Amino acid sequence: MGGKRKKRLPPDLMEEVVVDILLRLPVKDLVRFKAQLGYSATKWERDPCFIISPQTLDFVDPEDEEQGRWPTAFCNHIRFYQWRQGNKAATFVHAKHYGCLFNELHFFAHCDGLVLVPTDTRIYVFNPATRDAIKLPDSRRNNLGGRRRCSCVGLGLDPRTGKYKVVQAFYWSRDHSCMGMEVCTIADDKNNGMMWSWRDIRDDPPYPAYRCQTGLSINGYMFWRFAKPKQIDDEQQPPRGLLHLSLAHEEFGITGLPDDLDPAVGRNFLFDVLRGQELCLAARTNETVMTIWTLPVLDEGLNLPWERRYNINVYGLFHPMALPPCSSGIILLQAKTIYRYDLATRKLTKLCEMDNMRYQGLRGGWENLFAFEVKPYTESLVRIS
Repeated sequence: MGGKRKKRLPPDLMEEVVVDILLRLPVKDLVRFKAQLGYSATKWERDPCFIISPQTLDFVDPEDEEQGRWPTAFCNHIRFYQWRQGNKAATFVHAKHYGCLFNELHFFAHCDGLVLVPTDTRIYVFNPATRDAIKLPDSRRNNLGGRRRCSCVGLGLDPRTGKYKVVQAFYWSRDHSCMGMEVCTIADDKNNGMMWSWRDIRDDPPYPAYRCQTGLSINGYMFWRFAKPKQIDDEQQPPRGLLHLSLAHEEFGITGLPDDLDPAVGRNFLFDVLRGQELCLAARTNETVMTIWTLPVLDEGLNLPWERRYNINVYGLFHPMALPPCSSGIILLQAKTIYRYDLATRKLTKLCEMDNMRYQGLRGGWENLFAFEVKPYTESLVRIS
């Protein structure tokens, strides 16, 4: 009798109950609620919001720096901050310390407010807004720390079931010429153990994907780069394009690159997700011009062509983070700096130097800073645990 009784969580409300509650509310309250939603959307369009995760090292290995190797001493403290254009400081959102469970961090992915964090031992999924985090089960196909490891993953929403899926690749062969993929469905039903296990996708990709990358997810599709030519047999060279996976049907396909993209560009292009609706590709078309294409990804499929949107005067290659009308100008990312490109004046302005910005709760600077993971961000109340 001395023990504390575990507090029971209230059950989810049925849709019919929610509708009945809304019907009983005063019209003024509903109008105010609708206006608030519209204000939030308009504010995001004026001042895009980003999730920032600083990646630091426990120590710096000089040989890694000299030889350009990926570090193996990543700090196991995962932190998330939120920054909005116009703010002078980043707001603390969530943090979690994992002790000494991994040595390497790989590229993050973002989907509907959820963040995928791949490491060399486990794959984690966070919802920074609700401060939830889960660890996915181990895979019998892919030993993330072994010689045949493959760090090709992705996170996306299956529109057919409304469930989020994590996909990771593995090799069938030792020479990395034959690749398969497996999927793990994230479900809030803790009693259904099958939902938390990895299972093979029936068909293999037509060509292997690049082994160290995190896929992009848009409207039920996931996209990856193909493997570099030296990683696959000369007789199995993929066409110019991206590998895609339909999360609803779990079928692979190929999305071609823009027809007017010079083949000489090769692999020297960047592709990103804009507003969760468009695939964006950026490439340098001469020494002082970067061209931006977009491809709408609709629920009905990948049936539309690439559209050449902007030619901007910049030196180097940048990640497009937001385009008009969702921002006042083009928001770009390069290394540790976020920029704004004004289309009228053709001027590039620094908005945020992340290594010099103030972070809520941080005293001093980041020790042994390696990089920043930065993604356009919208808060979500999606439950993952």
